[in-house]
Amino acid sequence: MPSPAPLHRPAPAAHEIHEQATTWLVISLLSSVLCVSLCLGVGGAVFCYLALQSAGQGLTEDARAKLKWGKILTVVGSFIGVLTTSLTLILS
Repeated sequence: MPSPAPLHRPAPAAHEIHEQATTWLVISLLSSVLCVSLCLGVGGAVFCYLALQSAGQGLTEDARAKLKWGKILTVVGSFIGVLTTSLTLILS
């Protein structure tokens, strides 16, 4: 009788990255809609999604790198969106 396959559990570091990537994925999607920074927000969401995939496979270093770029694109997109919206309201 063959033994059952062991359950695949990601390492604690991969689990932590998975949680962070999920949070930043939501933030980046909200940023792309609310801050009108569609290109950068969607780019951040794509990198966060790729980080989720890498963390699920246990590739923690790859997931960290992708999550870093997802955070950068999200923050820059949010800043640009808030700045342009503010300038539009001030100058109109």
